Amino acid sequence: MKKIIALLLAVILVMSLAACGSSKPAATETPAPAAPEAPAPAAPDSAEPAPAPAVEWPTGDVTILVPADVGAPLDLATRVMKDYLQEKTGFNIIVENDGTGGGAKLGEKLYNAPTDGSVLMYAGGGQVPPYYTGSWGHNLSNPDDYTIVSSMVGLAVPSGAVVVTQPDAPYDSWEALVQYVKDNPNTIIAGAANGTPHEVRLKLLLREEGILDKVRWISGTNNDISTGLLGGSINVGMLTETAGPQFMVEGKLKGLLYSNVTRNYAGAPEVVAALDAIPTVADIYGDEKAPDLTCAWPMALAGPAGMDEALADKICEVVNTIVDSPEYMERVKALGGTNTFQDFSRDEMREMMDRVDAQCQSFFAG
Repeated sequence: MKKIIALLLAVILVMSLAACGSSKPAATETPAPAAPEAPAPAAPDSAEPAPAPAVEWPTGDVTILVPADVGAPLDLATRVMKDYLQEKTGFNIIVENDGTGGGAKLGEKLYNAPTDGSVLMYAGGGQVPPYYTGSWGHNLSNPDDYTIVSSMVGLAVPSGAVVVTQPDAPYDSWEALVQYVKDNPNTIIAGAANGTPHEVRLKLLLREEGILDKVRWISGTNNDISTGLLGGSINVGMLTETAGPQFMVEGKLKGLLYSNVTRNYAGAPEVVAALDAIPTVADIYGDEKAPDLTCAWPMALAGPAGMDEALADKICEVVNTIVDSPEYMERVKALGGTNTFQDFSRDEMREMMDRVDAQCQSFFAG
């Protein structure tokens, strides 16, 4: 029995050694390095929108509304620009005149015009007072009513006007007039054309001196004021820079004050000399205060409210190129007076219109 057991153990031991001798370690493979991943395509930058398409103007015929009669300075200035734009763009530029109510009918037409730049108006500070006096249904200086597109050929800003009186009046200067009114309240009759920048100008000056309530005020048309001054029924008045100096040169009236900040007038030598002989508002009140005492008369191309800003900028750009045309600038100069080209930016035009509006409100609103 013992021999059998010993034999079995021997067999088991031999088999175990054979198994161990024939075994080999399992082969291992080093994995190949992974190929680098290709970078994902960059997403488009949403912060950089595609450029807007270029705006063109004009794309057809354009009508320019003029709130004045044919042959008036405003009309003549418009026709210089009309000829220039027509030649430059190749499109017809049509001028439509109507001075009724200070251009109120045309103001309404512009208010209801399309916003594509096909209908514009040559207007400006002179159209703001009629809104407050009830002639115009909408306010040219209000961006909710109209769009100020560009400056244009016209009266320089602020255009001048002249305070005049009779040659034999007992005061030879603006300061002497002020003192005379203070010493003799309610004896002087002052006047200017009703609802115009001239009325605002003269009232601004009289109010600044504290004598507006010490004069007797009279209103009328420009012709009424001129006639009253020449006839002596009006003692002190504000006349245009065209009419006033002419009467001064003829010795029919004498000038007391040039209602402007700078001396930007032109004309015959005798007219220039007459204006040079009287002080400007800036000479008396200083450069800083003068703009608030001279009701500006910025002349502009205006469109209806709601015009695209890029379109308005384009119109301004096209109009301003007139300064590069010697031929047309000579025609501008030939208009006389302070007819110069106002190549102001739209922001500058808006600032001037806002000042006019505030001044008019102070006298007419409420």
